[in-house]
Amino acid sequence: MNINSAMQSQIASVQQALGMMSMQKSMGQDAASVGKLLEGIQETTEAVQQAAGINRGHHLNVKA
Repeated sequence: MNINSAMQSQIASVQQALGMMSMQKSMGQDAASVGKLLEGIQETTEAVQQAAGINRGHHLNVKA
């Protein structure tokens, strides 16, 4: 990893942490609650991607 990509990675990490902190503050939630919320969002995203399957970008099978 070169210096430029290392700096970009560190900046992205800081941006993510700031985003999490602002979301916690705006929602009035503690870190554990926000973490659970994000886990749920990730699980839902994975389920949608699996449902899309080979039809990704074309048609979704909403009956599955």
